[in-house]
Amino acid sequence: MFDKSDLEGPRIDRRTATKLLAAGGLTGLAGCSGGGDSSGGGDGGDGGGGGDGGDGGSTETEDDSMESSGSSGGSITAGWNIDQIEYLDPHYVDKGQEIYLQSNIYSGLVKIGSDGSIVGDLASDWTLPDSSTYVFDLKEGATFHNGDPLDAEAVKASFERLMSLDDSPHVSKVSSVESITAEDETTLRISLSETVGPFISFLTRGPGRAGTIVHAEEAQANPDEYNRMPVGSGAFELTERESGEYLQLEAHDGYFGTDGDGNALPYLDSIRVNLIPEPSTMWTAIRGGEIDYSISIPAENAGQAESMSGLNVVGTNPGAWFCIAPLASNPSEVDFAQFASGSAQITDKWSDQDLPTTDARVRQAIAMAIDREALVERAFFGYAEPAHSLFNPAISWLHEEEPDPGQYYDPEQAQALLDEAGYTGDPRMSLTLLGVPGDERRMTVVQEMLSQVGIEVELNVQQSSAYWDNLYSYENALVMYDGYVDIDPWMTMWKQLKTPTEGGSAGAWQANLYNNPEFDELLEQDYGTSDFDERAEIMRQAEEAFLEDAGWAMTTFPLIPKASTSDLTGVGNQAGLSNFHMASLE
Repeated sequence: MFDKSDLEGPRIDRRTATKLLAAGGLTGLAGCSGGGDSSGGGDGGDGGGGGDGGDGGSTETEDDSMESSGSSGGSITAGWNIDQIEYLDPHYVDKGQEIYLQSNIYSGLVKIGSDGSIVGDLASDWTLPDSSTYVFDLKEGATFHNGDPLDAEAVKASFERLMSLDDSPHVSKVSSVESITAEDETTLRISLSETVGPFISFLTRGPGRAGTIVHAEEAQANPDEYNRMPVGSGAFELTERESGEYLQLEAHDGYFGTDGDGNALPYLDSIRVNLIPEPSTMWTAIRGGEIDYSISIPAENAGQAESMSGLNVVGTNPGAWFCIAPLASNPSEVDFAQFASGSAQITDKWSDQDLPTTDARVRQAIAMAIDREALVERAFFGYAEPAHSLFNPAISWLHEEEPDPGQYYDPEQAQALLDEAGYTGDPRMSLTLLGVPGDERRMTVVQEMLSQVGIEVELNVQQSSAYWDNLYSYENALVMYDGYVDIDPWMTMWKQLKTPTEGGSAGAWQANLYNNPEFDELLEQDYGTSDFDERAEIMRQAEEAFLEDAGWAMTTFPLIPKASTSDLTGVGNQAGLSNFHMASLE
């Protein structure tokens, strides 16, 4: 699949990196956005919008190879559109806004460069003596925020800590690691049990998470406190936080990164991150100068922001997808409901009520009732692309603009399927649709579209933290759901759509109790296949099984607009991130 010479440092070119991050699937962030990431576009950030996603739509980004220097000093306030930061331990982080934050607090062996290439972070170079062995040369003199040395032993300990965490959503990324050796303070050797083409992409700071370096001793001594106030080695140190309110980041004086002229990074002295879950409040804050940077603004305000002299707007494409997830199995009838939710608080309401969405014909009808082109204009104001299948444009080797088969608007056929399923009343059925404040415009448009085929929809809008409790109680027949492609599309499909199993990663992010044995079998087959073309064929078969069963009603691949004041430059938006390493105030 890849020649080992293509995977060696100090830089993997954009073309190869795109294959690694897309054949590996990541040009964006992984996991569930948690609803809270979805204001106006999603994560990818929400941005499946268009393009390859490699640079996230911005050429201003932290990258050691950049030639120019920014102005040093100054402090900014940034807005994150989420009400709580649950995880800051990268071995557990899976939500986009948490990934954005930890990318500034931690370092990795490698990172995604400004042009979509993979470049060194802590690693200054790396070689592959053979296709399953990686030898990294590390930068000298690096330290954690507490002053402890960040050397090969520390990186080894970070990997070993992840490998010991059976409950980590990222442990599978290191399942092929056979041995890790610190040959000296600045040389690290990783030997794999087999050739894993995308392995280097797992090591990227932020999106990869497996190679994001934790202070293993601190993390093991007090995991809960480490998750709350971690000791990283990135450009900024977390020094203070108030739950649900803000986090304070201060420049790490011992940070090893420099710009192209050899000047120490970061340029900024500090960043205050305010948690602003309401999209309208975020827009008011950036427009009124209360914050200098917004991780996203509502799409309906992006056009106005673009015309304002004091603001800059960039649309980022980290590989997000939006869908409607219909409850595909009755939680009262399947044992695996608790495996996905991890909670005993599962509703029993469906034990004596009809659940129409367990019928594939109803799910197909819901998918056919959605006019995606209209949804793009009415709910996203053009900051999105219609989604007719599973594969975001970020997954360039699988994405098709008009796939066949695919999910397309056909209200007449939707009504015929509902008739066939026996739902002929007026309304045909009444369902509840769960979402978060950032989803409300989309939810209202979807509500109207479903009403056109006789499906009455009640909206249930919850804050992000309550959203997850509601979702995993399985009381809602429909859920506005979104997330991002992972390092490998198999990983996304495995966690999001495979039938949940006890104690494993399969179905770990299942939102709607989807269960399709044919789909499951194809994912198992893909896992054991290394040939690129064979994998593509298996993935397409899995997609076809999914579409026939309408596991989700895909809606859009969104493009997320991020906004900043005109005097703030250099924020790195590659892969939908918000890296402040080279951000500066003019």
